[in-house]
Amino acid sequence: MTPIFILQLICCTVTVMLAVQLAMASLQVRWKVRRYEVSRWLLCGAMSVLSIHYMLQMTQGLRAQGADVGAVFNILFYTPIFFTTTLSIINMESKRTIVRRYCLRCTIAYICILFIFAFGVITLQSLHLGNLLYVMLGFFIASMAYFIYATRHEILKRKKRMLEVSGGDLIPYVRYAQASITLLCLTAAFLPIAILFNTLLLYVGPLMLFTIVFFIHSFISLGYYMTPKEDIMSIQYESGDKDTRVEYTEGDGNLKESDILSSDRLKEIEQAINRWCEKGLYKDCDVTIYSLSASLGYPKNEVTEYFNVSGHTNFRTWLSDLRFNEAIRMMKDFPKYNNDAISTECGFSSHTQIYRIFKQKTGMSPSQWRKQFAPD
Repeated sequence: MTPIFILQLICCTVTVMLAVQLAMASLQVRWKVRRYEVSRWLLCGAMSVLSIHYMLQMTQGLRAQGADVGAVFNILFYTPIFFTTTLSIINMESKRTIVRRYCLRCTIAYICILFIFAFGVITLQSLHLGNLLYVMLGFFIASMAYFIYATRHEILKRKKRMLEVSGGDLIPYVRYAQASITLLCLTAAFLPIAILFNTLLLYVGPLMLFTIVFFIHSFISLGYYMTPKEDIMSIQYESGDKDTRVEYTEGDGNLKESDILSSDRLKEIEQAINRWCEKGLYKDCDVTIYSLSASLGYPKNEVTEYFNVSGHTNFRTWLSDLRFNEAIRMMKDFPKYNNDAISTECGFSSHTQIYRIFKQKTGMSPSQWRKQFAPD
């Protein structure tokens, strides 16, 4: 057996196992989140097609016919596989209109690749396409570049959106987005060149397999931590907050208090927020601007404008300050409580969040602040 055949056999075995693992992942999640389930089956399909690709490569000996023939079939299979993989990410990150536009553009690009392949086979009567291979490769490179760009763009946009509406720690999201996806994209960037050379493929192939395994496991882990609230936030994000009753005036972009909320309205919202704080509802680590507005009984954009006008801040900063002050109080009143207990009691979603906020506000870690200002 040649090294390429051994690599193909290993990749085929691993991708089959990943497809089975994705299919059975529903047994590991606590909640059925609609978008995640769609993305999970998209990935399961991508892994299944990838395993079929390796099986065909082994049984038909495509690489044995020449590196160019192997490259042609790699392009034909890898394009829809990476499209489906990135679609599974974008499906969870973006609005439906963006998903449809992404599908349309990628489909057109793949049709062009199929047309070039069919034209070459018909005219040359061979799988050795000659210079047409480089035309296919050009479309493949352009498609891969678009896959990577669109995925990164939507992830960053989604992250910004989450930071605006959420008061929790986004470390799990950042780990999923920045680690597994970034590594996958970096490896995919070398793939268009690697498929042309068998020797180079022996090095890039195992790296690609590792990144795929890491990405799939990160994706499955993400599903365990996702809740139906993620679906609610996605629906509200897509609807553009259509339930709001306040109309924003267009102009130079500068909004005056009188244009949006009256002073009486601001006082009403302030009183409602004070009652909300007195009940200690900020201790719920899953609080978002949407859940806060629902609890207060005011539209989300009115609550947002209240923070912008009265506090010269935003929801996330206001909530962090509230939890930070409560953590300070608890460290002084309950010196025997450890940092994790205080973090949970005050509403921080993880120990990393309270650590980061203490660093930002005091320049010290919670433990350092405790030793200096709240000794046992």
